Amino acid sequence: MAQRRTPPTEPPEPRPETIRVVLVEPRALVGAGMREVIDGEPDMEVVAEVRTAGDALAAVEESSPDIVLMDVGLQEPAASAATRRLTQDSGSAVVVVGGDDDDASIMDAMEVGATAHVAAAARPAELVAVIRRVADGEDPLRDQVVARPDLVAKVVEAFREGFRHQDSAAEIPLTPRELEILREVAAGRKNRQIAARLVLTEQTVKNHLSRILHKLGVPNRTHAVTFAVRQGWLTLEEVDPASGSRPLAPQFVGSAATGEA
Repeated sequence: MAQRRTPPTEPPEPRPETIRVVLVEPRALVGAGMREVIDGEPDMEVVAEVRTAGDALAAVEESSPDIVLMDVGLQEPAASAATRRLTQDSGSAVVVVGGDDDDASIMDAMEVGATAHVAAAARPAELVAVIRRVADGEDPLRDQVVARPDLVAKVVEAFREGFRHQDSAAEIPLTPRELEILREVAAGRKNRQIAARLVLTEQTVKNHLSRILHKLGVPNRTHAVTFAVRQGWLTLEEVDPASGSRPLAPQFVGSAATGEA
């Protein structure tokens, strides 16, 4: 009796290459939801989840992801500096999540070198679609800007403004004492703490801060620190709790010009 031959089986379809994602989300509950969305896709995987932009530097170096998904406040000097370092020094694309789908949020994402911006109100499907586009080598943020002539004009003006400040970047207009106080501000310390550490009166610290804001032409201490970081007068280690001994206190953000942080 002839033996029946088993028809050859079709080779399985190759699995799509997995998109490796590092998730930066300060809120654990929100992070769990985003991880569930990403890990639920057959071609995506969250390889690390951290809470701060500073922690993302170490996570990216260790896991070499394709994409860093960052839901952090880019108005915070430490977060902005760390995000900028990721876009400049790592081979990973940065997708900024959060804020509204408005010009200010888009400009913030562009300023740190992100490849895409996803508004906080976006649906899970939109987030997944953007991740895939970035993984395929697209630049959604650039496309978004190019499609908006009014936004292009704002980008050009911001570019020009950067050139205007280049000439003044070489010389620091602050005295050594003023720069020392600004470092203390970047560390999140209040006026009375700065006064105690530098053996000054609290009023003297306030006077120095007033002069710093006047010299830099900024409205408050948060903007002063951000400006100093952009000019290279302060390093990431001086404002980033993950990189040095100077913690950036949460209450620092949005502090008054010379009042307590």
